[in-house]
Amino acid sequence: MKKIIQKMSQGLEWIGGLMILLMTVVVLLQVIMRYIFNSPLTWTEEFARYLFVYITFLGAALLIYERGHLYVEIIFNNLPIRIRKILQLILDVIILGFSVFLAISAKASMDVAEGSFSTAMHIPMNYIGFSVLLGALLIILFSLWNIVQDVKCAFSRGGED
Repeated sequence: MKKIIQKMSQGLEWIGGLMILLMTVVVLLQVIMRYIFNSPLTWTEEFARYLFVYITFLGAALLIYERGHLYVEIIFNNLPIRIRKILQLILDVIILGFSVFLAISAKASMDVAEGSFSTAMHIPMNYIGFSVLLGALLIILFSLWNIVQDVKCAFSRGGED
C-alpha cells in the first residue's frame, strides 16, 4: 500500500508540474496575442483559471500526504513528543472530516451545475466541479493513510518516529 500511495504522490507532482507549465504557456500565449498581435484569444483566461482550480485541489491533496500545510512550527516542535503525536492525530481526523464534507458538497455542486457550460470554452461546468471532488477524495485517502501511520507510530517504539 505504501508504494501505491508513493506512486500516487509522484504522479500528482508530475501532473501538477505539467499543469503549471501548461498554464504558464497559455498565459504567455494570451499576452503575446493581446499585446503583440492586438488580437486576444477568448478562451485562454478561462482555461488558465480552470487549470488553477485543478492545481489548487491536487496540490492540497499532495500537501496532506507530505504534511506540508502551514502550522506554527515553533510551538508545535517545542511540545513533548507524545503531545505532538496526539495533536497530529487530532489534526488528521479534523482534515478527514472536513474532506468528507468537501466531497459531499462538491458532488452536490456538480449535480446543481448539471447542464451548465463555461462561457468561453463551452465545456460542462461539472468538469470544474470534478476538480474539487477529486481533490477531496485524494485528501480523504491521504488523511486515512496519515491516520494509520499516526496510530502505528503511537503503538511502536514509544511513539517515536
